[in-house]
Amino acid sequence: MASASASASASPNEAAELKLISSIRYKFASVSGDEKKLSEALRSQLVPLLGKAGSQHKPVRDAAFQAFISVNNFIKPVGVVLPVAALIDQYKKTTSPMVKQLDLGLIKQGILRLGEPKRRELVPEVLRGISKETSPSGSAGFFNIFLRLLPSIKIPGRGIKEDLSFREDIGLSDSADASYVARWLGKLFLLRQDLALAAGDELEKMLLASPSGLSREDVAFLTNNNPTSWKPGAPASLSLPECKTKAVNVLASGAFTEEERYIPIICAAGSADSRITSIADDVLKRTSVDLEKKEVVQSLYNAHKTFPAAQRIQILRLLSKSVIACSFENEAVQAIKQDFELVSGGNASVLGLEALRLHKSLLAFLSSIARNSSVSTNTDSSMRPTLVLILKDYILAQGWPAPETKGSQSQFQEEQRIRGNAYETIGILAAKGCHFEPKAKISLLRWLIQSFMLDPTPNIAIHIESAMSNMMSLFGLTTDASPESKDLKLMLLEFMAYPEEKCQRSVRHVVTRFANNCLPYHDIHARCLDLLALCTRSERQDIAEEGRRGLDPWWATKLRPNDDALVLPDWAKLVHMFFGPSQDLPAEESFVNESYKQQILADGVNSSSPTPVRYITRILFLTALNENKFEMGWESQLEMRLQNDLETRESIRKYLASADWRPALTLLNAIIDSIPKGEHPEPHCEEWLNCLTEILSFAPSMQIIRPIASRTSSLMPMVRWNDQKLRQLASKAFGVMAPLCNESPALIDQMLQSINEVPEEAASQSGLYQGYLACLGSYYSRATYYGDSYARNSSDIAQFVYDKFKFAMQDGSQELAAVATESIAQLWTANLNFPRDENELTETVGFLSKLADRGQEKAIWALGRLAIPSLADGVDSLTDPVGMILRKLFELSETKRTEVLFAAGEAIACAIARWDSKAVQLSLDVEPSEAGRFRLVNELGKRPSKITVTLDKLIGDCKATKPSLLKASGIWLFCVIQYCSDLPEIQSRLRECQVAFMRLLTARDELIQETASRGLALVYEKGDPSLKGDLVKDLVASFTGNKTQLKVDEETELFDAGALPTGEGKYITSYKDIVSLANEVGDQSLVYRFMSLATNAATWTARSAFGRFGLSNILSDAELDPKIYPKLYRYRFDPNPNVRRSMDDIWKAVVKDQNVVFDTYFDAIMDELLKSTLDGREWRVREASCAAIADLIYGQPFSKYEKYYTDIWRVTLRVLDDKKSSVRAAAEKLCMGLSKTLVTRLQEHNSSAAAKAMIAQVLPFLLSDRGVENSVQEVQATSIITILEVVKNGGDTLKPFVPTIIIHFLGLLSTLEPGVVNYYYQRVSEESREHLDKQRSSAVTQSPMFECVVNCLRFVDEGVMKELAPQLVSTIKSAIGMQTKVGCSEVLSTLALRHAIILPPYNATFLKTMETQVLDRNHETSKAYARASAYLLRSAAPESRDRFTSRLLDLYFGAEDSTRRQKIADAVLAIAKISPDVFNDLEASLLPLAYAAKHDMDDYVSEEFEAVWSQHAGGSHTIKRLIGEITELVSKGLNSPKWDLQHGAALTIASMITALSSGAGKGGQFADADLGKIWPVLDKALSLKTFKGKEKVAVAYPLFVLHGKKLWSTDSALAAQMKKVAVREAKRNNDEYRPHAFQALADFAAAREDLDMYAEVVGLVSEYLNPDIEAHKVTELERKTSDAALKAAMTCYNRKRMRDTPSTILGDVITTVEGAKRAISLARDTWFTSAAELMNKAVASEVTLADLAAGVVATRWFRLLVTEDEVMLENQRLSRAKALGAYVSAWKKGIFGPVGEQGSLHEEMEQKLKAMAEADRSLEVQKLLNQVVQQLAA
Repeated sequence: MASASASASASPNEAAELKLISSIRYKFASVSGDEKKLSEALRSQLVPLLGKAGSQHKPVRDAAFQAFISVNNFIKPVGVVLPVAALIDQYKKTTSPMVKQLDLGLIKQGILRLGEPKRRELVPEVLRGISKETSPSGSAGFFNIFLRLLPSIKIPGRGIKEDLSFREDIGLSDSADASYVARWLGKLFLLRQDLALAAGDELEKMLLASPSGLSREDVAFLTNNNPTSWKPGAPASLSLPECKTKAVNVLASGAFTEEERYIPIICAAGSADSRITSIADDVLKRTSVDLEKKEVVQSLYNAHKTFPAAQRIQILRLLSKSVIACSFENEAVQAIKQDFELVSGGNASVLGLEALRLHKSLLAFLSSIARNSSVSTNTDSSMRPTLVLILKDYILAQGWPAPETKGSQSQFQEEQRIRGNAYETIGILAAKGCHFEPKAKISLLRWLIQSFMLDPTPNIAIHIESAMSNMMSLFGLTTDASPESKDLKLMLLEFMAYPEEKCQRSVRHVVTRFANNCLPYHDIHARCLDLLALCTRSERQDIAEEGRRGLDPWWATKLRPNDDALVLPDWAKLVHMFFGPSQDLPAEESFVNESYKQQILADGVNSSSPTPVRYITRILFLTALNENKFEMGWESQLEMRLQNDLETRESIRKYLASADWRPALTLLNAIIDSIPKGEHPEPHCEEWLNCLTEILSFAPSMQIIRPIASRTSSLMPMVRWNDQKLRQLASKAFGVMAPLCNESPALIDQMLQSINEVPEEAASQSGLYQGYLACLGSYYSRATYYGDSYARNSSDIAQFVYDKFKFAMQDGSQELAAVATESIAQLWTANLNFPRDENELTETVGFLSKLADRGQEKAIWALGRLAIPSLADGVDSLTDPVGMILRKLFELSETKRTEVLFAAGEAIACAIARWDSKAVQLSLDVEPSEAGRFRLVNELGKRPSKITVTLDKLIGDCKATKPSLLKASGIWLFCVIQYCSDLPEIQSRLRECQVAFMRLLTARDELIQETASRGLALVYEKGDPSLKGDLVKDLVASFTGNKTQLKVDEETELFDAGALPTGEGKYITSYKDIVSLANEVGDQSLVYRFMSLATNAATWTARSAFGRFGLSNILSDAELDPKIYPKLYRYRFDPNPNVRRSMDDIWKAVVKDQNVVFDTYFDAIMDELLKSTLDGREWRVREASCAAIADLIYGQPFSKYEKYYTDIWRVTLRVLDDKKSSVRAAAEKLCMGLSKTLVTRLQEHNSSAAAKAMIAQVLPFLLSDRGVENSVQEVQATSIITILEVVKNGGDTLKPFVPTIIIHFLGLLSTLEPGVVNYYYQRVSEESREHLDKQRSSAVTQSPMFECVVNCLRFVDEGVMKELAPQLVSTIKSAIGMQTKVGCSEVLSTLALRHAIILPPYNATFLKTMETQVLDRNHETSKAYARASAYLLRSAAPESRDRFTSRLLDLYFGAEDSTRRQKIADAVLAIAKISPDVFNDLEASLLPLAYAAKHDMDDYVSEEFEAVWSQHAGGSHTIKRLIGEITELVSKGLNSPKWDLQHGAALTIASMITALSSGAGKGGQFADADLGKIWPVLDKALSLKTFKGKEKVAVAYPLFVLHGKKLWSTDSALAAQMKKVAVREAKRNNDEYRPHAFQALADFAAAREDLDMYAEVVGLVSEYLNPDIEAHKVTELERKTSDAALKAAMTCYNRKRMRDTPSTILGDVITTVEGAKRAISLARDTWFTSAAELMNKAVASEVTLADLAAGVVATRWFRLLVTEDEVMLENQRLSRAKALGAYVSAWKKGIFGPVGEQGSLHEEMEQKLKAMAEADRSLEVQKLLNQVVQQLAA
C-alpha cells in the first residue's frame, strides 16, 4: 500500500515537471527568431529549465537535456544574451553534477557576450565560495570562468579607499577563497605556452624534459582539460601573457594579504615577461612577510623542490635574507644539491645565462649560510663540511686547477667570477665553528694552496687567498702534541720548499701566514718558516713582511689577545735547529725531515744572512729578562735598556751564568764561523759583529769567554778592515776575548810591531794601524778588569798608546784622532796612564777641548774619562786636573747642539763620581774579577767636594736668564741626577734640584721643559715621602695658578722667533727688543703690554710641560682638591699640543677610574665648561671648552646631561660665530658631535624616552631664531644639517614637530639660495631667466631641505594634517620666493599621492587656494601649482572639481593678456597628463575649452591645449558630440572685448566646421540642431574685421553652406543674408585676405545651386584678371590675388546650368578668360587645372550634343589652350596636355556641337597637337600629347 501510494504521488510531480519543460521549450521556440525576446525569455526561464536536469525522474532529466540541446541551437546568434549571473548562482547552489555541467557550458558562452561592466559585476559572484568546489572537473571549469573574467577586473590605486575594500568587493573576504585563488594564480605563472597546448603523452614527455613546477593534473586544471583553451586565434581562447599580466596586478592589489600572495608572487617574479617581473619584484621588495618564521621558510623550501630554475633563483635570494633558514639543514643541503645538479654535469637541464643566474643565487645563499649559521640556534655544523664538498665538486667539474673554456667570452668571464666566489664561500663555510675531521681540514687546505699555486687566473687567486684566510680560524692555535699540528707543519714546510718556477705564483706568503696564525709563537718550526720567508731570495716584499711579523713578539700578542702571557721560543732549541747537528734533535721533533732542514738552509737562511742569529740573540735576552708582555717598539726599548739600564745588564749576566752554557757557546762559534774572513768586509758583517759583541758583553768569563777565547785569532782580519765601525766592534770583541786567550801575548807583540813599522801617514795601512791601536786600548782596559795577571806591561803599553794619541792630536787624521781618543779613554777609565805633569795635562785637555768645541762627542766623552784615574786628584792645591776638566766642560754651554750638551753632562757625571757614576758602570762589558772590582770601587770612587761644587754651580745657573746657559744647566743637572742619584751628596740636595727644575718649566725651549719634566720625575722617584709631598704641592700650585712671575734681563728670550714680526725681516724676541721698540715709538706702555703677553705665554708654556716624560706620575698617588678636575679636564683639550699632551698624561695618572670621576664631578665639570665657553676671555679657553664638552657627553646616557642639553646647543651655536677660526671649528665639531649623538640614538631606538626627550628639547630650539632663522650663516647651516639628520631617523617621535619643520624648511628653500644666483637673475634676459628658473625649480626638489620636507611627510596622519593644512595654506598665500612656492606645490602633490585617504577634508581649501596660485607670474611656479592642482583633483569631491574647472574657464575668458591664458593652459595640461581619469570626468567642461583654446592666437597656449586635445579627443566624432559646448565657448569668446579671444573663437568655429565637414562626407548634411547652433556664431565670426587667420573662417563658410542646405533652403531671408555675407567678405579691402575671400566666394557660388552668381562674381574679380603691372614687377601677393581671381572666374558657374547647358557655361567662361590673358600668364597652373576640371564637368553633364553655334566656342577654347606666348615650365606643359585631353573628350562628346561639322577644327587640332608633341623635349609631355592625338583620331 505504501509503495503504491508513493508511486501515485510521484507521477503527478513527474508530469508537472515534464509539462513545465515542454512549455518552456515551446516558449523558447516561439521567440527564437527575435534575439531580444529570446534573451528576455532566457532571463526568466533558462535557470528553471536547467534545474530540471537534476530531477530525480529520469524522463524529466532526459526531457531537460533534449530541451538544452534545442536551447543551444537557439542561442547561437551572438546577439542573444544569457542570464550568466543566475546561472552562476544556480551552479553554486545545486548539488547535481549534470546541472553544474550544463551551467558551466552556458556560463562560458554567456560571458563572451557581455560587456566589460557586466563582466566586472560577475567577478564577486564567481570568487565567493570558489574554494568549496570539490569536483576536479567542476573546479577547473569554474576557475577557467574566473580567468575569463580576470581581464575585466578594475584594480584601484594603492592606498585609496577603494583599495582598502577591494578584497571584500571582489568576493575574497573568505581567506580560504583568497588562498585558493592565489595558489592557482601562482601556478598560472608556471604554465608555459607549450605546456598549455600539449596533450596526452606529449605533455608527459615535456614535463619530464623541462620541469615547470606543475604536475600533469595542474596543467589539466589550468587548461580545463582542453588544449585549445590557451591556443592563440582559437575561438573563445584565452591569452596566456595577458592573463598573467592581469593576474600579477590582482595579486599585488589589496585583494590578498602578504602571506596569501607570497609564494604566488615568487612564481610571478620568475617570469620572462618584464611586465610581470617588474610588478612582482616591487611586491617582494615591499613585502612585510617575516622571513624569520619557520612556517614561511619551510614553505619556501617546499616550493623550491618543485619550482623551475627561474623561480628557484627568487627563492634562494629570499632564503639568503633569512637567518633561521640556516637551521633547516636537510632542506638547505637538499636544495643546494638539486640546484647544482640542474646546472652541472652531463645531465644539466639549465644552461646559459639562466645557469649563471642560478649559480649566483646559490653562492649568495651559501654565503648567507656561512654568515648566519653561527647566529642561528640549534645548528649542526656538520652541514657546512657537506656544503664545502659540494662546492669543491662544482669547481672540479669546471676543470681544475685551470677552468675549461666554455661558451662565449662574456659567459666564461662570468663563470670565472662565480668560480672565485665559490672559492671564497668555501673559506667562509670552513671558518671557525665548522667541525672538520683533522685529516679533512689538512686535505682541504692542501687543495686550496694547490689551487692558489696552479690557477692561472689572477682574479681567482685573490678569492682563493681570501678563502685560505678564512680557514685560519678553523685551525686556530694548534697544540704541539696534536697530530693536526704535526701534519700542518709538514704540509707548510713542504709548500715553503716548493720550487717557485713550477707554479703560477708563490705560496710562501700564505704558508707564512698560516704558520703565524695557526701555530703557537713558541713553536720553533713556525719561526723557521718565518725566517725562511724573511731571508728568501724573492722580489715580493709581502713575504718578507709576513715573516717579520711572525718573528715579532708584539705582533704575536696582537694575534693572541686572550693570552695572559706570551711564551717565547726556546732559544737553545733554535740554536740547535740552525747550528747544531741533526742527529741531536729531540725525538719528539724527528718528524721534521732532514731534507726539509736542508731545503730551508739552502734557500736563504745560511751564512750570508744574520737574521736567525739576530732573532736568536733577541729571544735570548728576552728570555733572560723574563719578558712576556710586549708593546710596539719593543726592540728599540730593549736596545735602550741594554745600553742604559744596569739592572737589565745584570739580569742578563746572571741568566747566562746560571743557564746551560753550551747553546750560547754554539751560537758564538756559529757567529765567528759565519763572519767572512777576507780582507774586505761583506754585507751583514756589522750585524754579525753586533750580535757577537752583545752576547760577549754579558757572557760569564769562565764558562763562555774562556772557551771561546781560543778563537781570538779569527778576529784579526776584521780588526784590519777599513770600515771604522766594524773595526770598533771587532776591537771590542778582541778586548773581551783576548785577555783569556793563551795566544794573546803573541798577538799583542804582533800588533805593537805592526804599529811601529807602519808609518802613521800611510793611508794604505790606516785600517791596520787604527785597528791595532784600538785593540790595544780595548785589550788592556778589559785585562785590567779581569785582574793584574792578565794585564802584563800595562803601564808601558798605556804610555805607548798615549804617545800615539798625542801624535794623532797633533799631526794625525781626524779618523786616527778619533780611534786614538777612544783607545786612550778606555785606558783612563781603567786607571791606566795619566799625563805625567801639568804641561802634559794642559796639553791633553787642550787637545780634547779643541775637539769638544767643534762638537765632537767622543772628545767630550774622553774629557770625562780623563778625570777618572787616581792621579787626576792632584798632588797639591795648585794643580786641580778635575777642576780644569770641569771648567772646560762648563764652557760648552754656548753650544746649540743638544747631543753635545748631553755628552758633556755625562762627562761631568764621570768626572765627579767616577766609577760610582752609572755612566761609567754602563761601559763595563766584561765580568771583572773580585780584585778588579774592588780596585775600581775603592780607588776610583766619587769625589764629594766636586759633587758639591758642581751642584752649587748648576742649581745657581738654573736661575739665570741667559737662554743658552739655562738650557745647558738644566741638561747637566738632569744628567748628574740621572747618573749619580744614589749618592748621598745628591740625595741631600734633591729639594734644591726640584726647585730648579720647577723654575725651568716656564722656559720657552721645549727641550728645557722636557729636561725639567724628566728631572722632576727623577727627583720624585728618588726622593723621600716629604720631598714627594712638597713636589706635589708645587706642581698643583703651578698648575692651578693664573699668573707666572717672570724674572728678566736684556737677554731673556720672551717670544719665539717669528711670533712678533716688526717688518724688514726682524722680530721681537727678548726684553731688550721690547724696550727698544717702546723707545722708538715713544710709548712706554708697550713694555707692560708685551710683558703681559709674555707672562700669559709663560703660563701656558709652563702648563705644557706638565705630564711630559713621567711628570704626571708625581700626581698619580697624591690626594688632590676636587676643584682641580674641571680645570684639568678642560686643559686636556687645549689648542697647544704640548699642553694638551701634558694634561692628558696628568689626567690619566691622577684619574684611576674615569667613570667614577664623571659620576662624582660631572655637574661641576659641565658647569665650568659652559661658563668657560661663553665667558672665556681667551680664545684658547673657548676652544678647549667646546672640545671638552664634546668629549664629556660622548657615550654618556642622555639623562646625565639632559638638563644641560639646551644650554649646550645654545652656547655651541653662539660660539659658531666666534672671531677666531679655530674656535669656530671646535664649535662646529661639537655641533657635529651633538647631531651625531642624537641621530645615533634615533637610529637605534627612536621611540625611547631619551630620544623623545632629546627631540623635545633640541627641535624647538633649532627651529627658533637662534637656530635655522639665525642671521649667522654658520649657525643656520649647522641647525639645518642637524634637523635634516633628525628627520631622517626620528620616526613617529617627530609627529608633533612635523608641521613646524615643513613650514620652516619651505621658507628656507628661498632664503638659502646663494646671492650670486639672484644677482645673475636680475641681470639676464627674459629668455635666460626662464632657463634659469627651470634649473632653480629642479634644484628645489633635489635640495636637502626639500628632502627633509619629504621625509617629514611620511609621518603625516589625521592629527598632523589638522595642524599642517592651515599653516600650509598660509605659507602658500604669503610665500614670496620662487623656491618656496615650488616647494609648497610639491608638498601638495606628495600629500595627494601618499595621503589621499586623509586629504578629502582639506581638498576644497587647497583647490580654492590653487585658483589664484596657478596664475603666479613666474612661469615655473605656476606650472608647479598646476601640477599640484592636478594631483589634488584626484581625491577631490565632485563639487570641488566643478568649482575649480569653472574657475579655470572664467579665468581664461577673463584674461587680460596672453600670459594669464598660458597659466590656464598649464593647469589644464597638467590635469590631462597627471590625472587623466579626473579629466575624463570633467570632459564636458575641459575638453571644449581645450578645443577652443588650441586655436588661441598665442603660440604657447595653442600648443599646450593642442597637447590636451590630442591626448583625450577622438577626432571629429568628439567634436560632433561637443558641438553645443564648443559653440557656447565660441560665443563667449566672440563677445569678449579682447581681440585675441575673438579671433581665437572665430578660428575655433572655422576648425569645427572643417572637422564636421570631413566627417559628414561630400554630400552629407549637418543636423538641424547643430546648424542652428553654428550659424549665429559663424555669422558673428565672419563679421569681424580681417585678422591674421581669418581666411580659415572664410574657407569654412562655403563648407557650412554646402552641408547646411536644410538651414537656408527653407529660409529665403537667411539665404539672401548668406549671399550678402559671401559678397561682403569678397569685397573687403585687406590684400592678404582677398585671395581667400575670392576662393570662398567661388565655393559659395558652387554650393548655392539656387543662385547663378557668375556675372556678379566676375564683376568682383575682373579688376584683378588684367592687372596693369608688368610681369616682372608683380609681387607675390598680387600674383596670388590674380590666381584666386582667375580660379573664381572659372569655378563660380552655376552647377545646375552646367549639367543642363554646358556649352553656355563654357562660352561664358571663355569669354571671361579671353579678356584675362594677363591673369593667365601669371597663373598658368590654375588656368590649365581649372580648364581641365571645367571640361571634365562638361563631359559629366547630361547633354550629349550641343547646337552648332557651340563650335565657335570650341575653337576659342582650343586656341586659347595652345597659345604659347611665353616659355612654360614642364609641369605647366603637363597640365596643359591634361587640359587638352579633357577638352578633346568634351569635343568628341559633342559638348561643342556635332563633331562631323567641325572638320577644319579637327585638322587644326591634329596638326597643332602633333607639332607640339614633336617640339616638346619632355618624354612625359610627348606621351600625353600623343595620347590626345590618338584620342582625337579615334
